[in-house]
Amino acid sequence: MNDPSMVNFSELGLTFGQELFILPDANDKKAMFECVMVGCIPNQCIMVTAPASGLFPKVAEGQRVLIRIKLPSGVALFPTTILFIGEMPTLIVYCDYPRDIKFKLVRAARVSVVLPILCNNLTMSGKSVITGKIVDISTSGARIDMFEPLGVAGNIVEIKGKFQVGGITRVLSIQSVIRAIIPTKEGASYGVEFFEKDEDKLLVLLGFIFHCMVFGHTLAIS
Repeated sequence: MNDPSMVNFSELGLTFGQELFILPDANDKKAMFECVMVGCIPNQCIMVTAPASGLFPKVAEGQRVLIRIKLPSGVALFPTTILFIGEMPTLIVYCDYPRDIKFKLVRAARVSVVLPILCNNLTMSGKSVITGKIVDISTSGARIDMFEPLGVAGNIVEIKGKFQVGGITRVLSIQSVIRAIIPTKEGASYGVEFFEKDEDKLLVLLGFIFHCMVFGHTLAIS
């Protein structure tokens, strides 16, 4: 797991019904209770309720709590204050809108590669295509080294490169989202999460990753 980076709440891409975990006591990380996000008023509050089990910890208005969110790409953690508790017709707990969110990128089983790529920031229109390289990759994402700024956390980027499986090489453009940024002497290293929907591209990508894992060595493709 990488060192945590700070992100905005909107960058987490949460949806209503998202499973969250509330920690009533910040000093007791084991006392963690499931809850469900049911609403959000940007810059004002988020609303949570009890899960299907109906179990919810005893909290009070004005109490400081921690919220933990498990995502496919990592774990987010932030402190918040209970603003209001409504119990009719159902339990709704209103929490202060989060601002200090720590996000840790989870490193799945990864393999080292040296793969030249072209990157295009789809969120920031007008930004030119820049070069970089993938230095490690997994089924959920990759770490890419860039010599020029690529974007900020939450930006959608397109990664284009040659992916080889056995004797077959395919040029793929994979859509990803920036999740973490680590400054380096040469520029920056970006943790990206894949969210490509094209099944044909995903099959080639997964084949490339598993091929690298099986052979267990650094792969370089020019």
